[in-house]
Amino acid sequence: MSAGDKAISIVLMCVTPFILMATSFWGVFSVMGTAGCGSNCGVAVDLAIPTMIFAPWVIWLVASVWAIVRLIRKKPALWVMLSGLGVSIVVYVAANITMFTVLG
Repeated sequence: MSAGDKAISIVLMCVTPFILMATSFWGVFSVMGTAGCGSNCGVAVDLAIPTMIFAPWVIWLVASVWAIVRLIRKKPALWVMLSGLGVSIVVYVAANITMFTVLG
């Protein structure tokens, strides 16, 4: 394990929560998009909004714990954080597309 791998992994663990705060705020404000359909927007929207708010945090937490374990064992952890970020982006974008497709 190189010092650069360790440093970048730690920086990603520390910087990612700031990005996740922005994504969670977008998820919270996306609730305003459901004003036109009232309380009956459908199951897809009911699942998409919590997914936008909470899924990136859960994925980051799992990736961070896994990366910390790998760092303690002196194994490369950069790919864990990058793949966690990639999975988080895919899930978040899929939830956005689902919600806005259903809402029209």
